[in-house]
Amino acid sequence: MFSFRGFVPLFVLIVFSTGCSDPHGGRKEISGTVKFKGQSLKDGTVSFEPLDGQPTRATVLLTAGDFTIPRPTGLVPGRYLLRVSAGDGKTAVNPVEADKPPGPGGGTNIISKELIPADWNVKSKQERTVAADGPNRFEIEIP
Repeated sequence: MFSFRGFVPLFVLIVFSTGCSDPHGGRKEISGTVKFKGQSLKDGTVSFEPLDGQPTRATVLLTAGDFTIPRPTGLVPGRYLLRVSAGDGKTAVNPVEADKPPGPGGGTNIISKELIPADWNVKSKQERTVAADGPNRFEIEIP
């Protein structure tokens, strides 16, 4: 025979356990600014690579020195290796075949000089920690 008394606690347990889950899987919004030699870095990318086995990583474009990773695509808490990259904006063309246009399928290679020092880029040891609580805003200053 069905007991109403046994059903009520089970119903309450189900309602409370399903109603409190995080729809973003624990991801956090990340934002910040990047300055290079005291000036906002106009264009470039900022990458976050997990150091503690987190399942999330991100690379985001800079817009006038600012970046934002929205919560739905954000990072879970933990330590991340930070890398910054920016070209000099002077895309020199290395002609392979001078009569063909540059770029994919063309006859030339496009080359841009990396502005960011290696210790913030390919040899970076820069770490940032994404916190479970509070804002995750990073002010990055590259000398």
